[in-house]
Parts: sequence; C-alpha cells; structure tokens
Amino acid sequence: MSTIKMKVVLAFLVIFGVHSIDAFLSVRNTSFYYGNDKVFLSGANLAWIYFGSDFGSGGYAKVRSAYESAIDDISSHGGNAMRVWLHADGRYSPKWDQDGFATGEDTQSLIEDLGLMLDYAASKNVFIVLTLWTLEGTPKPMMHLYYQEDRLQAYLDRVLKPLVAGLKDKKALAAWDLVNEPMGSLSQTHKDPNPCYDTTHLKDTGAGWANETIEYEKILKLINWHADAIKSVDPKALVTSADNGEFTTTTVCEKCRDHYTDECLIGAGGRAKGTIDFYALHSYTWEGRYQPTSPFKHNFDFYNSKKPYLMEEFSTTNSESHSPSWNYHHIYEGGFGGILSWQYNQWGKWVDSKESMFEGMASIRNLTSNGKIDIKL
Repeated sequence: MSTIKMKVVLAFLVIFGVHSIDAFLSVRNTSFYYGNDKVFLSGANLAWIYFGSDFGSGGYAKVRSAYESAIDDISSHGGNAMRVWLHADGRYSPKWDQDGFATGEDTQSLIEDLGLMLDYAASKNVFIVLTLWTLEGTPKPMMHLYYQEDRLQAYLDRVLKPLVAGLKDKKALAAWDLVNEPMGSLSQTHKDPNPCYDTTHLKDTGAGWANETIEYEKILKLINWHADAIKSVDPKALVTSADNGEFTTTTVCEKCRDHYTDECLIGAGGRAKGTIDFYALHSYTWEGRYQPTSPFKHNFDFYNSKKPYLMEEFSTTNSESHSPSWNYHHIYEGGFGGILSWQYNQWGKWVDSKESMFEGMASIRNLTSNGKIDIKL
C-alpha cells in the first residue's frame, strides 16, 4: 500500500472509526466510556410491559411496538439509555423442569427477542441495561437458585452463558444488572462474624420489606457466580447489581456498609471473575425527605468510590425538588455516571410521568463536561 493510500485509510479511521476498536461501553477508573469518549447515561426504566414475561417463547412479539416506542421517545428527547428487566421472579422465563433445573428450551428465543430489542436500540443510539432477577418482592419461582448449587449452575450453563454468547456483539448492551434490590429480602437482625454477611447494621432502615428473607452470603454467592459466568464468556462485559439506597453500597454513614466489594463477592462465591464493575443505586424519599447520604444531597466525590455510580432508579415525583431538570442536572454536574427515571410505563407507585422524564433528559442533552450524552452506536 502506498504512503498516500495509508494516510487516507488512517484519516478515514480517525474520522469515522473512532469506536471501531473499543465499540462497547466500558469503565475507566470512575467513569463510563464508549470508545475514546467519556459518556453519561441519561434515560429511563422500562422494566416491563407484562411483568417477567416480555421476552422468550414468543413474548416479545406482543410488546415489541411498546419497547420500540419507548426507545424512540428516549432518543428523541435527548436520552441514551434504558433499563429493562428480563426474568424478574422467574415466573415465565427461564423454563424449569419439575425439579427446578433450567431446561434451556427457551434460551434461543430469549437471544432472538433480546437481539431484536438491542438492534433497534442501537439504531437509535440507546444503551440497554439488562436486569436479570429481582428481590424487592417475593420471587418464589427462582428462589431455589439461592440454595441449590446444582440448579444455579444449570441455569448458568443452559441459559445465562449461551445468552451472553449470543448477545456479546450487540453494541447497545451496556451492562448486566444481576439482582434488583436485595435489601428487600434482607433481615435486619442476622448476625455473622464476617461483616460482609452481617446485617444487624440495617436495623430500622426498612430492609426486609418483601417479608421473605435470605442470608446475605447466599445472595452475594449468586451474584458472584453470575458475574463470573458472564465474564468467562465475554470478558469485556460490564456487570452490576442494584440496591436500594446507600446502606448496603457505601461506607459514608454509621449504618452504611459496602457489601459488594470484590472481597465480599469473591469471599461468598469463590469465583475470581465474579465482581461488579460499577454501583447501581436507587434513591427515593421517605415522608418527603431523602436520607442524609443520598446522591441527591451530595456529589460523587463524597462517596470515595473507586467505581462509577449509576443512579439507576429515582423519580421526580418522589424527590425533594420535584424538578426533573434539577434532578438530572444535579446527578450530571455532581460527577455521577448516569441517571434513569422510574418508570416509562407509569405502572405502580412513585413513578414519573413521561413528560417529567422527557423534561429531565432534554435539560441535559447537550452537556459534555461530565461525559457525552449524544453518542453514536
């Protein structure tokens, strides 16, 4: 190749192929990056249309237009991210046999359905955070995975690993969020000599509202095994596990303890790759006031974290300011990694109207000082 042609090719790559080598969301220090660009995730949750049954075995055909409409709205109002729940409590997917083993019979349909959503999201420059399970309620269909290692491993081998392999080249897949709000299923009185598993510091915090508790060690083990399985298939994948508030994810108050450190997770499950890459926080007011340690009261530096923080759930309806613009600006200008409003389908309590979340996204769409929002996937 001549020198002139080489220069032309290099110029083309610089201008048009900035993301060609590292074309997936990544973490560097305490920030998110896409290629060479620092990015900020701005958007909303669309956790479900039909709880736990939107994907696999023909489910997505019934809701595809609703998901694509949400992606369109987020994109057109200046957002770049949406969070979606997959299995939830395991009532619809994955498919189980009579002994509680995942059969894998619906895995290919899950790959196909999620692939359709992710491809459409990429066409609109919207990242997807994919949440697997939830503990904020009472997840009976999948509860055995916390207690039976052979059933857990069967799920990882027959469902999760093939799912990761089938989706790992999708640019819109931002991260795997493993368990939603474990705090809902934690006892406030469980004593353990290992501080990673002891929950006595949660007394009077509201923990355990799901009314069926699980020992923290079992939750951390499940997270560790999931994260390790994902990273063994796709080493570049980002993994998190979301929790409610700062009591289990930070060390900034007397009742606060970070249970999701590398040491806690590996100690619980024993698998070296089974750690999280960033923290996903949920913050709501109680009786009109945030906890004194809420991210809506502080900047990111307050937490002395070595990993990014994504404000994964909040609602302006349930905030102190009641201003979408103020909330989105505060998280952006405070140095956090992103903000997602709860939730687009307006189901349940403490939800924002679409107009509210659109106002918040639009108010920061052109900012760049804490990362780009206007990105090209």
